[in-house]
Amino acid sequence: MRLLIICDRPTPPGYIPRVRYLCNYFVQKGYSVTLLTEGTEIADFISPNVELLTFDYLSDRTGLWAKAEWLIKTVINLVTDRKGRVSFTKACKLLGDRKFDAVLCSSTFHSFPLTTAAMIARKKQLPLYVDLRDIVEQTPPDSDNIFRHRLPSSLGKLVTRYFKKIHIGRRNKALRLAKAVFSVSKWHTDYLKRYNPNVYTVYNGFDETVFEPLHLMSDKFVLSYFGELTDMCLRYPLIFFEAVRNILSSNRIDVNCLEIRWFVDTNSKKTIEKVAAEFGIERVMSYKKFVFAADLVEKMNESSILLIFSNKPYVLDYHGIMTTKFFEYLGTGCSILITPDNDDELSITAKSISCGLVSSDTADIEAFIIDKYNEWRATKYVASTLTAEDRDRFSRRQGADLMEKIISASAI
Repeated sequence: MRLLIICDRPTPPGYIPRVRYLCNYFVQKGYSVTLLTEGTEIADFISPNVELLTFDYLSDRTGLWAKAEWLIKTVINLVTDRKGRVSFTKACKLLGDRKFDAVLCSSTFHSFPLTTAAMIARKKQLPLYVDLRDIVEQTPPDSDNIFRHRLPSSLGKLVTRYFKKIHIGRRNKALRLAKAVFSVSKWHTDYLKRYNPNVYTVYNGFDETVFEPLHLMSDKFVLSYFGELTDMCLRYPLIFFEAVRNILSSNRIDVNCLEIRWFVDTNSKKTIEKVAAEFGIERVMSYKKFVFAADLVEKMNESSILLIFSNKPYVLDYHGIMTTKFFEYLGTGCSILITPDNDDELSITAKSISCGLVSSDTADIEAFIIDKYNEWRATKYVASTLTAEDRDRFSRRQGADLMEKIISASAI
């Protein structure tokens, strides 16, 4: 079977691991796979068995010129789907007379590349399958994470709301043309069924060929966080910081044995440093660069506890946030601390498999950390409480098998 996969621009540090996994998976299943995307950054991360076709929509300018170009093209896209149509023209030239049996489009907040994929599917008379990794409605109306560059607050709120409405309309039109839609949580699945009845939940999961338990001992009691932390509403660490402050002030942990590692970008580091100083706990913090693949797995396995911060309590309009890091953490089998507890899908899922603690209560968090510290002090290692069966339920292969079954059956 010949499958055309179309995705939005892959950017560091992850380069869309979900899409990369699907490419490799379908190749292993005997498919002929072509990946069409914007930008060439992903080239070094794609299997040579996948045909890669790329194009550019924005020039390679930097600085003020780059922002000006982005702003002009963004404004035009408020009026018409210019990016979708320009990308369609570029894609048609790249694809030439290649033959395919199906189109699978993986996208996020923007209507690109979904509208482009719909045009290609219509032109080539192919079934369209859609994989939505994020949707606009999962975040508050004023959230501007849909934009590559942030707009001034007064203008930004107005433009953001209007632009989201435009993208939602374009997206929904394409969704109605799809034979099936896949998305990343049960909330997403239920929400999207109003536009297409054939919607399936495919969690981000963990790559079972990469993430595994290594059972590493450590000479320090290490708590680790991996990812971004700049939006304190989307990822709320203050309850955790308060628990750490309480533990340190009561001398319940030898400060020389404790290290809280942050594998984050520069902006996140600045945010964490500022807040840590306000809590007076900066002495146990250490900051690392992003790590990849084998190094990432090793650093996770060196940790006694892995950290996830969910959205700020009582902030409305966050829905279905099932962070990829949760699944990757499950892949290592390490203990996980999730805070706050918003009684959402992430919370319910984590509680159902005994992978650690989900809580908004500082006393509970302190007790959990102390318990794991005492275990580490005795053995230099914190054992997993996750069963192999529960771990395997969340591998990426589970979701990919479902997608392949649906695509192969209905594309015949």
